[in-house]
Amino acid sequence: MSSTLSVRNEDDPVTDFRSKATLGVAAAAILFMLPVGVYDLIRGETAIGIGSMAVVFILLANAWMAMRGICHQFLTLYGLFPAGMMFMTNIFRMDGIIASFWCYPIVLAAYCMLSERRAWMANLTILIFAMPMVWMTLDNDYALRVTASLGAVSLFAAIMVNVIDGQRQQLQRQLVLDPLTGLLNRLTYNDCMEQAVRLHDRYRQPVSLLAIDIDNFKLLNDTRGHAAGDQVLSMVGHLLRDMLRDEDAIFRMGGEEFTVVLKGANQCAATETAERLRQAVAAADFTGMCRITISIGVAELESEESWESWAKRSDDSLYEAKRRGRNRVVLNEQRKSGERGEAMLAGMS
Repeated sequence: MSSTLSVRNEDDPVTDFRSKATLGVAAAAILFMLPVGVYDLIRGETAIGIGSMAVVFILLANAWMAMRGICHQFLTLYGLFPAGMMFMTNIFRMDGIIASFWCYPIVLAAYCMLSERRAWMANLTILIFAMPMVWMTLDNDYALRVTASLGAVSLFAAIMVNVIDGQRQQLQRQLVLDPLTGLLNRLTYNDCMEQAVRLHDRYRQPVSLLAIDIDNFKLLNDTRGHAAGDQVLSMVGHLLRDMLRDEDAIFRMGGEEFTVVLKGANQCAATETAERLRQAVAAADFTGMCRITISIGVAELESEESWESWAKRSDDSLYEAKRRGRNRVVLNEQRKSGERGEAMLAGMS
């Protein structure tokens, strides 16, 4: 398994810092562009005034969408920047020097409001669009300086955003991943479980839960030391990652406890997977350690069931596996009548 980190979509306004930047850009537009637009209308420069007001209006619409958790990037890319190009065209026709000034905030606004890839697209369009007008409307010396400075601003903004995005992604990984095992930690567990329930209810696709516990882990820590315990946790984590699929979410819940959300797996498939995991851990060579085993509780999500109830059933099965002697898989089967039955698939070897 290549990764257990579920990366959010770049359009997600909840976690994307660009939504907050969009609010700031909208506030700046009200502060600086709105008075200029009103002034142009008063002076009789109707086209430029209407263009300014249109840009402000679209920015306000972006801010409204961002505040309500709606993706605003498509409106920015396909609404704001075409409007900005039209606005800049009119200004170039009237006064190229003034138009060249407006290029700089447009370039910076792209990196504030758009994902890095889309900002590159928008800026490339801006440069392709603006540079010929710069050379057609300004004298060569001034056009050369505008070209160099505008290119530099665009490049510096791209570098800055690339570094910020890299740092943000690193912090995101550190926030949601367990540093010892590289698995997801409990921070994203509730969201993942709620999403699994929603998808199950909507598409009726099976999903199952594995509650995993390393047997006699406290005794291992007491006799071998915490360094040995950490080594076992790390090795078990790597084994889980290697044996499970990319779409399966693997969590270290704390201590020696793990949880796996198996998407698209009914109770039979989940039990078979759990048994393979149990056998793999039992057969693994934990150098210098005593034999390591795990106990696993399995539960398939039922219709109209909450994730809390689902998680409790998998925990109940895990406790039953412990009670029956450890190193085994126990399935919690909730029948339509509401009764629960438990079936043991693997005994202690």
